[in-house]
Amino acid sequence: MSAELESAEPLADPVEVTGRTCVEFAALLRRRGLAIGPEQTTALYSALHLLGRVGLRELYWAGRVVLANQREQYPIYTAAFAEFFGPPSQDDDGLPAPRAVPLTAQDRESDVPGTPSAQPAGPEDEQADEARIVPSDIQVLKTKSFAHMDADERRRAAALIRDLRPELPRRRGRRRRPAPSGPHLDVRGLLRSSLRTDGEPMRLPRRRVPFRERPLTLVIDVSGSMGPYALALLRFGHAMLHAGHRVEVFTAGVHLTRITESLRRASVDAALRRIGREVDDWDGGTLLGTSVRDLVDRFGRHAAVRGALVVMCSDGLDRDAPETLGTAMAELSRRAHRVLWLNPLKGDPRYRPLQRGMAAALPHVDVFLPGHNLVSFEAMCAALTRRRAA
Repeated sequence: MSAELESAEPLADPVEVTGRTCVEFAALLRRRGLAIGPEQTTALYSALHLLGRVGLRELYWAGRVVLANQREQYPIYTAAFAEFFGPPSQDDDGLPAPRAVPLTAQDRESDVPGTPSAQPAGPEDEQADEARIVPSDIQVLKTKSFAHMDADERRRAAALIRDLRPELPRRRGRRRRPAPSGPHLDVRGLLRSSLRTDGEPMRLPRRRVPFRERPLTLVIDVSGSMGPYALALLRFGHAMLHAGHRVEVFTAGVHLTRITESLRRASVDAALRRIGREVDDWDGGTLLGTSVRDLVDRFGRHAAVRGALVVMCSDGLDRDAPETLGTAMAELSRRAHRVLWLNPLKGDPRYRPLQRGMAAALPHVDVFLPGHNLVSFEAMCAALTRRRAA
C-alpha cells in the first residue's frame, strides 16, 4: 500500500479530519500494539492544520511520519490506516476511500478554533490564528536531550528552566519565635513590655516554633560526559537561589567545590562564567565517591546536608572504588531528608544501572530519575514537592 500511496495523485476532494478523527485513529493504533501517546496525537492534529487541504495521500504520510517512527511499525500502521478509512476503491488505484466521520456541533470547523479546515484562511482569521492554542515547539523542546540542543534551543530551554518553581516541603524549626498566638509564653517580651507600664503586665505575648522550608542541595558531576546536563542544572540552581529558596550548590569532579557564592550573581551567564574560572576540574575525570565523602565530612552537620533535599546529578561513571561511593551515599542518606539521583543515561529505555558505582549508590537513593531533558526536570520538581512517606 505504501508504493501505491507514493505514486498516486492526491484526491480531488479533501478528507475531512477533526480532532475526534485523530483521537480515534490513535486509539486504533494503540490497540494494534503501537505506543501512541497524547503528544503524537496532538502533533498529527497540528501537522494536518499546517497542511490545510488534506488528501488521502497527505493524510497517510503525515500520520506515518508522526505516529510510526520505526520501520517494523510501517505494516501495522498501513493496515490500521486501511481499516480506519475504509477498504480500497477501484476508482483511485487502490487507495482506501476516506471514511465519513460524523460531525457534531462541537466538531465543526466553524465552532472549534484550530480544526484543520479545507477553506483557505482569510485576513480576518490571522489574529485568531496567532492566539489559537495548538501544539507548538515547546513539547518537542521539553523532550529533547540537552546534549542535542543547538544554541537557540538552549536559550529557550533556559527560559523554561527559570519558570520551574517547586514548592519545597517544610519542617518545624528548632527555636521559638514571637508570634501573635502560640502555646508558649514569651517571658522576655512580657518583662520588656511591663517596663512601660510600671511592672504591670497588660498583655501576654506568645511564642511558637515556626515552620521553615527545607534547604535544597545540588551536587553536580562536571566530568566530560556531563557538560550539557550540568549547565542545565546550574541554571536551575541559579533560578531557585534567586527565587528566595535556601540552596547550596557543589560540583563533583576530581574533588568537591562549593559554588553557591558564585551563583549569587544576578546574571546567570555571569555566574556561569565565574564558575568556569573557579572550577578547575571541569571536563576532567570523576572521583564521585571521594567528592560525596568530602561533602559528608565537611557539611554533614550543616543545613546543606542535615535534613536537606539532596539532588545528585551524575551518570555514575566513577573512577573511585564502588565501596567508597556506597559508604559515602549511605552516610549521606542517613543525614539528608531525601536523596534524588538524576542520571542522563536513564533517558534511554535500554539503560540498566549496571555500572559498579551506580549499583553501589542506588540502594541509598530515594528517587532515581533521568536528567537529560526538561521533562525529567519537571519530574524532579514533582519529586521534591512530594511529601516523604511516613
